[in-house]
Amino acid sequence: MKIQFLGTAAAEGIPAFLCDCEVCRRSRAVGGRALRTRSQAIIDDTLLIDFNADTLSHMYANNIDLVNVKYCLITHNHSDHLYPNDLRMLEPGFSHAPKGYKLTFCGSDKVGEVIKPIFAGVLEPSGLCEFVEIKPFETITLGKYTITALKAVHDQNAGPLFYMISDGDKNILYAHDTHFFCDEVWEYFEKVKPHFDFVSLDCTNAMLPLTYIGHMGLAENKKVREIMLEKGYADANTQFICNHFSHNGTSAAYDDFVKIANPEGFDVSYDGMKVEI
Repeated sequence: MKIQFLGTAAAEGIPAFLCDCEVCRRSRAVGGRALRTRSQAIIDDTLLIDFNADTLSHMYANNIDLVNVKYCLITHNHSDHLYPNDLRMLEPGFSHAPKGYKLTFCGSDKVGEVIKPIFAGVLEPSGLCEFVEIKPFETITLGKYTITALKAVHDQNAGPLFYMISDGDKNILYAHDTHFFCDEVWEYFEKVKPHFDFVSLDCTNAMLPLTYIGHMGLAENKKVREIMLEKGYADANTQFICNHFSHNGTSAAYDDFVKIANPEGFDVSYDGMKVEI
């Protein structure tokens, strides 16, 4: 499997709009990997994760043809992960998809409340798009992928999920946006005994102590990793990634945070980063 991080920031991006904070000033000056757009990823160039307002620019920057994408998992309905206005740009007239093309979106009931009214107009009747609802701890098949939704600790009005993704050989855990995993997730892991080759964890808060529920920082990432290694859900060959950063969570730009996260067993994502699993 191949996973590529297309965007690696929280809603504000780094640097953020009209922001003169230390991390935005440093990131603006350094450039390169310190510049982060909003969170999105793609697996094997065919399975997209999230559909935000930066999707079109991500397609350009990474030479991705959306026609090759067959499936899109949505983590929740916040606009930095699901930008409904751009879904209308998939409609005939705005775009000209090849005959027989179909894009399947998958997400929670709250995601469906946003997507289904848009699809009902043209996209679903034309056969271009469909929505498949998935509930926490439910498993579905999308092409060669087996997808299991897990319950995220985030704004519950947004229908948050994170995902286990398998191609039958390799297994990925993509855990954004969520606080430290809830008891139900750990109980589910204890029941099914998963083993992950790759784990991407929400690190919005980076180095700061958490003062709210909904995201994680490096301290929580370390705790998740320790438990997963102890329980056998991961091993020495499992690649752990810190991802999904906010300028409010750290005074460290990309290079600074790499020096902090690497000794703790984590690689640090950046926009465009590709990982072969």
